[in-house]
Amino acid sequence: MQIALPFTEALALAATAGPLPPMVRSVRAEGSTVHAEVDLRQVPSASGAARLAFAAIGTVEVQARLIDMTHGTATVEVRAEARGLPAHKLLGHLSGMITAVLRERGLPEDLVEVQQGVDAPLLLMHVQRAVDERVEGVVVTGLGLRDAVIYAEVTIGAVRLH
Repeated sequence: MQIALPFTEALALAATAGPLPPMVRSVRAEGSTVHAEVDLRQVPSASGAARLAFAAIGTVEVQARLIDMTHGTATVEVRAEARGLPAHKLLGHLSGMITAVLRERGLPEDLVEVQQGVDAPLLLMHVQRAVDERVEGVVVTGLGLRDAVIYAEVTIGAVRLH
């Protein structure tokens, strides 16, 4: 089965599970890239040193691009700028916040991993494991973002909700 979902509609669906974290000021898709504006001063789990650095940095413009989907795991390249300077190296410091959001949503904390890529950090998003947490019998075989539309290829078997 092929599913096409405009990014704005995906955001509306996500909002039914709860609001975006307070540090996320805005999210939008343009072409094959997701853009987000993140106010680091609003990161609740930051340590004292990180909180001081985040206060100095302020708002960060983030661009995320899906670069691969293999064996149920999406690999997303993340770039960020603060005041015109590269800031994507800070992503590793936000892993605690990512874990907290997953926990808040009732999902396993290890569904997203942060790794260092060649040019920019990578998020490994275990999409199939996330689906398996909510429903049995649905297998995600492909995922993409084009023209601000999310495209998913799924195989449907004997479906059972958790």
